[in-house]
Order: sequence, then structure tokens, then C-alpha cells
Amino acid sequence: MKFWKVSAIGNDFVLVHGEDTAGMDLPELTRRVCDRHFGVGSDGLLVLEGRVLRMFNPDGSEDFCGNGLRCAAVHAFERGWIDEADSMIHDGREVRTWVFPPDSARVELGSASFDPVDVPLNQTAELWQQPIEILGEKVVASSLSTGSTHTVIFVDEMPPDDWFLAASSALEAHPLFPERTSTMWVQILGPHSLRMRPFERGAGETRGCGTGSAAAAVAYSRAHGVTGKIEVHNTGGMVTVHLEDWHGPIMLESAMVTHFEGVIEANLYAEAR
Repeated sequence: MKFWKVSAIGNDFVLVHGEDTAGMDLPELTRRVCDRHFGVGSDGLLVLEGRVLRMFNPDGSEDFCGNGLRCAAVHAFERGWIDEADSMIHDGREVRTWVFPPDSARVELGSASFDPVDVPLNQTAELWQQPIEILGEKVVASSLSTGSTHTVIFVDEMPPDDWFLAASSALEAHPLFPERTSTMWVQILGPHSLRMRPFERGAGETRGCGTGSAAAAVAYSRAHGVTGKIEVHNTGGMVTVHLEDWHGPIMLESAMVTHFEGVIEANLYAEAR
């Protein structure tokens, strides 16, 4: 099976073509391929067929992914499957895409939602700047969906590594979130600049999160009234979020990288057949 190793803002993926995975157990394939010791190693698996994209987290769960979309858009454009200005189908929705050769892309994620049904939440009120107790400490959190579930926590300083990992893991499995949540820890660097450290459901800490960057920018915009171009500096790189207002369409733009391509031997994915 041919594959491409791609990334955007440090969020890395194994990309394969859908026609090569026909009849496979895709969650099992994902778990094997994403393993950094016995597989190729990545933050997720992208299964691309024409203009249709599916993304799976390393634990095999399927999700919506902004970084994966931009990587897939450039890959699809290079193969003549989409035009420079086009759209792709991802997680059951049509997403507008723009490719800027040779290696950059923009996607329109639609509007964010704080609605408890959309996030989703196990409460009837939205979770907006609400204190939550985690590991004996209270954090002020806001939860929203930008295609995937995110909880945004603004901090003056990034927490120590041990507490970041433990608290993020506890939040992921918190009873408030029936489908788990990713957690974005965010520092305000300037009027249009944020620093973010992401912890994604089903993947753990990653070097970058596109939909999480969008969630951080929207929460910041709602709280402080800032609109326009907001730069979100993830651990692995910077993504630009464009907002006309916090409840309007979200544009997400950055470069992507194709690191290498190769062939996955059949013995690695035999159990997925």
C-alpha cells in the first residue's frame, strides 16, 4: 500500500488513497500505521478518495480535522482531483478549499458553535468561561465545536509538563463531555497573536491542531472583540485564522509539507483485512 507522510504546523499524518483500503477495518489499520514504534508513526491517518476525506485518530476513532483537510487539499490538487478553488467532502460536510501552489492551502470551516447539543455537552447551558475542577484545581474553560469538540483554557503561563498532560487527559474523559474533548491551553501574546499547546482527544499531545486553533481564535474573539487575522502559534508552527466576527465563517490557512512517500508492507496491515 502506497503512503505519503504529510504534516501541517507539526501535526503529522499518514495519507493513503481510499481505493487501496477497500474492505479494510480502517480503525485497526489506523492503530497499526500510526504506531510510532512498529508502524509509520503519525498523529492520524488520512484516507483520501478523490475529493472525499476521512481522518482517524491514532486510537482508531474518526474525527474532523482542519490540518488534515489542508494537507489533503494540496495532495488532491497535485493529482488533478480538485481545482485551486474548489471544495472537499469531510465528515459528511462540504468544505470550501483554496490551494496556493506549491504547498499552502486555506479551508473554510463554517461557523463555530457553543450550543451544548453541537459541542456536545452533558448539560443544557453552554460552557462559557465556567470554572471546572480538575485534579483538585479550578480552571476557567469554554467549550465549542469547530467541526470537532474543543475546550479552550486561557492561561498567563503554560502549565508544567506533568500537570499539562495529567489535566488534559482528565478533561478529555470528564463527564461533561459524552464524546470526549480536546483541550487547547492558550496564552495571549498580543492583540492578534496567540500561543497554543494542544492536547487532542484520541491522540494526546500534538504539535499542532487546526480546528483547535480555530476554537482558540473564536473564544478569544468572543471574549475580547478582536476580529480579522489572528495568528495562532502552535508548538509545531503558526496557522492563520481569519474571522469577520466570532460567530461567522472561519478561514484557516497555513503551509503543509510532504516529507516522504513509501510503501506499507502487507504484514503491517494484514489484521486490518
